[in-house]
Amino acid sequence: MLTNIIEQIERIVLHMEPRHSVRFLNVSPPWAIEAMQRARFRRTLRLVAERSRFYREQFRRRDIDVRRIEHPSELGDFYTTGEDLREHGAEAFLTGRADTAFETTGTTSPVPKRVFFSQRELSDMGRLSAIGLYHLGIRSDDRVLSAYDCSFWVSPAVLRMGLRYLKCFHVEAGKIAPQDFYQRAREYKPNVIFGEPSWLVRLAELAREGGAWPVKLLFGGGENITEEARRIVESVWGAPLYLSYGQTESFGTLGAECKRKDGYHRNDLFFFFETPETDVGGYSELVYTTLVRDVMPLIRYRSTDLTRLIDEPCACGLFAKRIAKVRSRTDEMVVCGMGNVGPWVFEEVLRNVNGHGAEWQAVIKHDGRRDVIELCVELAPSHHQGDVERVVLDNLRKGFKDFWKNYEMKLYEFHVVPCEPGSLRNGRKLKRVVDQRQMAALTVIQE
Repeated sequence: MLTNIIEQIERIVLHMEPRHSVRFLNVSPPWAIEAMQRARFRRTLRLVAERSRFYREQFRRRDIDVRRIEHPSELGDFYTTGEDLREHGAEAFLTGRADTAFETTGTTSPVPKRVFFSQRELSDMGRLSAIGLYHLGIRSDDRVLSAYDCSFWVSPAVLRMGLRYLKCFHVEAGKIAPQDFYQRAREYKPNVIFGEPSWLVRLAELAREGGAWPVKLLFGGGENITEEARRIVESVWGAPLYLSYGQTESFGTLGAECKRKDGYHRNDLFFFFETPETDVGGYSELVYTTLVRDVMPLIRYRSTDLTRLIDEPCACGLFAKRIAKVRSRTDEMVVCGMGNVGPWVFEEVLRNVNGHGAEWQAVIKHDGRRDVIELCVELAPSHHQGDVERVVLDNLRKGFKDFWKNYEMKLYEFHVVPCEPGSLRNGRKLKRVVDQRQMAALTVIQE
């Protein structure tokens, strides 16, 4: 009964004007949100056990009685993975009628993950996004330009819905070349700009050369960014750059930064977060359970992102707890200026390249402005670096249009680095993708 009352209050809060919603949620007691989380988890668990072919079979095989489960951790070693989505297909997870669908923008496999949603879910996520954007300072008289990629990506749809509730002017440019955006944006005089971080870095370089206009804030999503690159963007525009964190599987934002930029304030209203088996620093793979999805709920979904949960209050005063900035991934997928890339991408661009040995390794670096991809390839002395690099770039252009578009936009640099045969493998297993940006960040933390 109490939980039902709390949920009704939350429903009313989400339909308030964003300024009233922020004030109300900030005075809500933590126990109320926790009680609602547990009730929604039990309801979601019963829903998937009844209607999802995948979960029904998994629970049967594992002898899990969902009537006895009160908390996600009581499911033991059961998790949902990205491989489950690819192997079984989205249809095996459906529990209701879908109105729309999106696909993952990058993965360790050439097979994308498809995720289905309802318009009601889109509306609710948009309302919650509006509350977060209002907290950052976006108002109805602001002029917003978005350069988010609209190809199968969920973020533009959620942003569009959120701005609708904020009632501000909005132009959706899509992910066009930064030079084109820079020239055309002046006509609209936007004071808020959305885009992927690497794209925003390139836009800032153009603005530094051609002149910036007054901007209130910039907002990035879809990939990480170094603090050095963030400072470059902010210095050019004279405005803060905030980041969000999310996945297509989560239907967009799992959390977003506040003005202090000290972690992502997490969406505890719509998700149950866990970090099982943490290390001494509290870091582990982030696992989340959706709580308000009626089309394709996910139970204990493994994000493959290593981070930690921050329960201490933030100095900004916002009610929501936080997720620390992602440290690395548990797989070999890397999110960078090139896009979301895994080993299979580099295997494809090396296909039919004469003279490359069985060994290669992709190293992701950052030069202070943009990401640099160095594809280290063991080459026989008779093969020239320039010739191999031209073939590799031609394969990239023909096989990966999105990655090539980012290359043409100068969102990253790509080089083939020749290596002596037998020099790359020092042990039994060679790590194919090495993110040296994460190593540099860890060094700074340790120092």
